[in-house]
Amino acid sequence: MMAACALIVAAFTPIGDWLACPLETRFPRWQQGQEAAPDGVIVLGGESGERIAALAELSSRFPQARLVYSGTDKNDPEYSELLKIFSLHGGDPKRIILENRSRNTYENAIYSRGLIKPNADQRWILVTFALHMPRAVGSFRRAGFKIEAYPIDLHAEDSPFTAGSQALIRFDAVVKEWTALVAYRLMGRTDALLPAP
Repeated sequence: MMAACALIVAAFTPIGDWLACPLETRFPRWQQGQEAAPDGVIVLGGESGERIAALAELSSRFPQARLVYSGTDKNDPEYSELLKIFSLHGGDPKRIILENRSRNTYENAIYSRGLIKPNADQRWILVTFALHMPRAVGSFRRAGFKIEAYPIDLHAEDSPFTAGSQALIRFDAVVKEWTALVAYRLMGRTDALLPAP
C-alpha cells in the first residue's frame, strides 16, 4: 500500500521537480567575467550531444583552452558521433584530450587530474547536466581543480511538469542523484554535501 501511494505521488505531483530544484539551481548559468580566459574545459561524458555542443562553443570562444572529454572510449561508436557533432559546430577534434578510464564522477575527476596535471591556480570550466553539477563540482574540487560550473539542461526552469511515466523517470533520477551526493560526501569523494558556487 505504501509503495503504491509513493508511486502515485511520484507520478502525479511535481515532487521530482521540487527535489531537483536545489540541485539544478545551485550553480547559475556560466558567464564570462573580467578575468582572463579559462585554462581549460572539461566535459563529462554520457550524453547525446548537448554537452559536446557546449564544448564546441567554448572551444571557439577560448581557442587557447585545453579541452578534455572525460568518461568515454575513443572506440565507442557514440564517441565518433559526438566528434561529428563537435565538428559540425565548428570544433577541431584534434584539440580534444580524451580521458577514457573513468566509470563514475569521482573517477572522472581523479583520472582527469592525472591526465592533464592542472596547476592549483588554473581555471577550468566543467560542463555537465545541472542536476549532476553539485556532485561533479565537489568531486573535481576534492581532486584539486579550480572549477567553474557550466550547467546545461536546466530542467527545473525550462520544462513544465509532466505527469505519468516522465514524472516517474524524473523522480528516479533525482532520488539517485541525492543518494549519490550523500554517499560521495560520506566517502570523502566530494568537498561538501552541496558545494557552493
